[in-house]
Amino acid sequence: MRINFFNRIIRSVFTKLLVVIILTGICINLVVSGFFIHLRNEFIGPFQKNVVQYLNYLIADMGSPPTLDRAREIARESFLEIRYESPDLSWTTSADLPTVFTGRFVPWRQNPDVGLGKYRGRHVIEVRQGAGRFIFGASRNLPVDSARHRLLVIMLVLLTAILAVAFFVIRYILRPVKWLNTGVQEVSRGNLKHRVPLKKSDELRDLAAAFNDMTERIRDMINTKEQLLLDVSHELRTPLTRMKVALEFLEDSQAKKSLRADIEEMEKMVNEILETARRQHKYENRKKQPTNLAELLKQTLAAFEDRPPGIEIVDFPSEIEVRVDREQIKTVFENVLNNAIKYSQPDSGSIQVSCKHRESFAVVRITDKGIGIPEEELAHIFEPFYRVDKSRTKDTGGYGLGLSLCKTIMEAHDGKIEVQSRPGAGTTVSLFFPL
Repeated sequence: MRINFFNRIIRSVFTKLLVVIILTGICINLVVSGFFIHLRNEFIGPFQKNVVQYLNYLIADMGSPPTLDRAREIARESFLEIRYESPDLSWTTSADLPTVFTGRFVPWRQNPDVGLGKYRGRHVIEVRQGAGRFIFGASRNLPVDSARHRLLVIMLVLLTAILAVAFFVIRYILRPVKWLNTGVQEVSRGNLKHRVPLKKSDELRDLAAAFNDMTERIRDMINTKEQLLLDVSHELRTPLTRMKVALEFLEDSQAKKSLRADIEEMEKMVNEILETARRQHKYENRKKQPTNLAELLKQTLAAFEDRPPGIEIVDFPSEIEVRVDREQIKTVFENVLNNAIKYSQPDSGSIQVSCKHRESFAVVRITDKGIGIPEEELAHIFEPFYRVDKSRTKDTGGYGLGLSLCKTIMEAHDGKIEVQSRPGAGTTVSLFFPL
């Protein structure tokens, strides 16, 4: 679960945009820093010259030979640490400064008597005058140090605040993407009444409006199709009833028997169409309750035990609990088992039924060794009224509504149905129930 969460964060559009903003900020800072470094290099020479002149002024103020007392006064006033060494005299205002022998100094190009170096994170300057050498360094009590630390903390806080504000602004701007994603998920589950909010006034709002318009058109087309089917089915009931009544006044004959069979088949088709339409709406008349799926499957199998080629139970646990509408799921089991028996030969191998856990699903598999389904037909078998046998004879099955109804019920339970098949080798139907 934690891995999925991090993967979702990494792949998020918001994260990618935030990374782009951070990288852009870094690039801008690098360019600006490079520009100022170049300017600093341009002005570093005059600046160093002024510093050396100031130090020479301080050296002159210390007298000749330089006195420690005056050096301490200068050090206190200018926040400097001073060290002096000569063959005759050595003193220091602070033990933190290096000696001329331990400090590593690089000679200044404009004056070989001046050396520049670094000691314990501080810049130090060596000035040689005659036989003596002065070493100057910034005092650790320099007020700018604490101010610099405060500025660093303030800068980090501001950068964090800017990134946080940028992140939430991006999330706000791209909220319609999340709404669209939710809309696609709802439509994929069959909820064509879902509408994406139109609270923006940019291209994403236009996209959301187009999505809502598309969903509305799809719902209208499906409703028109369903209503037409229902109207035709209802209208057929009256003439069928009249035909059945008129048929009773005819003398018994083979023609009468054939007509009665045709009328009964038509009546059965109309009833199945109406029943399928009634149950087609996924979110209506569902009574979900905790159910032992294994027990429900066993109860359904009891009605098929004596029908050839027989039922064989494999990998069957004692209990798998799911939340389903018992009657609807029982209808799914019955339709799949009826198909497995219908398209198997009496001498085919027995139909195998298994029920087991698979990740976050309970999976029921029903495998027959019947005639199978051609690969090019598998993509269409869940369409209403679609039949692999194009002749549509009474001997080869129903009206192509069973698997369509099964798919509708499974999706209404947030599950799915999959079919694998090979002609002559049989068919496996897998039903996935979320745990």
